[in-house]
Amino acid sequence: MRRLILLCLALFAAFPAAATELRIAVAANFTATLERLVESYGSERDVRFAISSGSSGKHFAQIRQGAPFDIFFSADDQRTADLVASGHAVPDSRFMYAEGVLVLWSPDAGRIPEDGAAFLTSGDYRRIAIANPRVAPYGIAAEAVMQALGVDLAARRIVTGQSIGQAFNFVTTGNAEVGFVALAQVIAQERQQGPGSRWQPDAETYPPIVQEAVLLTAAREPDAAREFLDWVRTSHTAHDIIRSDGYRL
Repeated sequence: MRRLILLCLALFAAFPAAATELRIAVAANFTATLERLVESYGSERDVRFAISSGSSGKHFAQIRQGAPFDIFFSADDQRTADLVASGHAVPDSRFMYAEGVLVLWSPDAGRIPEDGAAFLTSGDYRRIAIANPRVAPYGIAAEAVMQALGVDLAARRIVTGQSIGQAFNFVTTGNAEVGFVALAQVIAQERQQGPGSRWQPDAETYPPIVQEAVLLTAAREPDAAREFLDWVRTSHTAHDIIRSDGYRL
């Protein structure tokens, strides 16, 4: 028996323990930034990440139905609050990780002039893409900017995506000439494809896009998940990455 125990211990020593894996649901607009964060974080730790990108609304529904995620990076603060209220998220883990920045963008470098407000009110475009204001905070922000400028929403050809990711795809594929998207998406795109044209409305013209993260009660690795969230919240390295990708802190 003693020899058998020693053999088992030797086998365990021969095969290192598997790395911790954190499963993260993330809003589409923050996906590229999260990938940079986990690369920086995981390079010095024995942690792997499984990232699921999509609309916050879709992730919210999946989490409520028992989807196996450890962490949720939402594009707003309402869904994180609702998950805490329903018992699906840990109350003291909820925090704002970034404030989104809205931008009017086209991949065509000469399409949007410096005076974006005048461009919008002139109607010199066939279609403009926005996220659905009923479910997406970036859509709410886009609608607020156009209303502040007096743009007649009913008279324009607005293409509505169910998420900011879909709205962005409408612009990159040419289904819309211009679109109100997240500055972070534009920065990630232009790193790969080169500059387009953009106009950034004043932050005072639309409601703050508060993006929150939360630890989920179904987390398989709650301690590791909380450690990563603490790093995102407090690390200068994480803050530098988030700012450089077009978010406010």
